[in-house]
Amino acid sequence: MPNNWKGISKCEVNVKTNAVFVVSCSEIQLLRRLDHKNVIKLYSVIYNEAKEKLYMIMEYCVAVIQELLDAVTDKKLPIFQSHDYFSQLVLGLEYLHSQGIIHKDIKPGNLLLTNAGTIKITDFGVSEMLDTFQMSDLCHLSQGSPAFQPPEIADGNEYFSGFKVDIWSSGVTLFNLTTGKYPFEGDNIYRLFENISKCELIIPSDMDESLQSLIRGMLEKSPTDRFSIENIKYHDWVKKKHPRIGPPVQIPQKPGGQEYRSMSVLPYLCNLHSRNSDNNAMDGQLM
Repeated sequence: MPNNWKGISKCEVNVKTNAVFVVSCSEIQLLRRLDHKNVIKLYSVIYNEAKEKLYMIMEYCVAVIQELLDAVTDKKLPIFQSHDYFSQLVLGLEYLHSQGIIHKDIKPGNLLLTNAGTIKITDFGVSEMLDTFQMSDLCHLSQGSPAFQPPEIADGNEYFSGFKVDIWSSGVTLFNLTTGKYPFEGDNIYRLFENISKCELIIPSDMDESLQSLIRGMLEKSPTDRFSIENIKYHDWVKKKHPRIGPPVQIPQKPGGQEYRSMSVLPYLCNLHSRNSDNNAMDGQLM
């Protein structure tokens, strides 16, 4: 490891040098607690003193689920593939909630995929860790993606159930995976939130009745009536073995070729900064 790089065992970075470190340290502390096959694993944290940059070294994943959706014209996955990914999401979310962690931003863009087809929940930048002695899951701050926010946040409620926020956003994710659309849309955030709060959920008529039941339960506008993780885990659609009809949506190839899906990050970072340093030195000679 270069001399100006060092591993850190805790958040010892001077936060005055870069405000983003404050957020990074919070996420690092949270990630260090987690150990589940469907949650991204943090291996190490490296701080480059010369560059004043913090690097979080995580387990390698080959793609984001959103990439798969963007790679097909109808923006959706086959039912058997959606079921596989969603079932893994539920297991990961169940684990997070058991640890008192509310993700707050579940969406296809925050679900990574390994070569083995394992889903990894990632991006805990806006997540909240409940206090050990807290008796409820009440939260009062949300910074998640607008299209995945529930009615209680769209209405501007001061406090809301954190667990039920994750249930709602997981329901929007399932709807998106299976239909290629969002349950509520709007041409601006104000119209979007109004539709989330007041409009009736419209489900495609050709959707399987069992899947309709699951989505309706997860997208129940009242948090108290909304499904729990247990309701979801034991729902008929989740427990059912779905036949594999047709091919799955494949991981799209990167423009530069497949080698970029399996490169080692540390040599890349070292080469990148070495190259930048050389360029800076050359610029200095030319000035």
